[in-house]
Amino acid sequence: MIAEQEADRTMAVLKIIWMAMLGSLAVYGIVGRLVAPNLTSTLGAETVRMLRIALYALGFVTVNAAVYMRRLILGAKGSSAGPVQAGPSPLPQKYSSAVIVSLAMSESVGIYGLVLFLLGKNARDLYLLLGISGAALFYFRPRKEELLQHCR
Repeated sequence: MIAEQEADRTMAVLKIIWMAMLGSLAVYGIVGRLVAPNLTSTLGAETVRMLRIALYALGFVTVNAAVYMRRLILGAKGSSAGPVQAGPSPLPQKYSSAVIVSLAMSESVGIYGLVLFLLGKNARDLYLLLGISGAALFYFRPRKEELLQHCR
């Protein structure tokens, strides 16, 4: 069982990371709308269409892989080789790793949307992939009860 103070500290750090990642989605939307009018894409319509399909598929795979990676990290057994070291408990670190990996993977879907928007100039792609990314970030948000559950 981890100390309540350690859980609070871990949650504070994770919430800051989570809010920064949510904020970066807004920045991607703003940057895309400001930069896109000044860029000219040399890609043909067929290439952009294929890229759109590939990035949407990659986004779907990325979100599903984030679910798998989170479960994999949270289910991993710690290494018992060597003496027990004094310091922070490895359980909150494992939970932090799982949350950060799943958040980063979710964030990448928003980046796919930005790239697709800059290349194809279709605002629907930007907003749809940013929305999917935001929903995934909300789904993978850090939760104190989940931290306490995995650290028992």
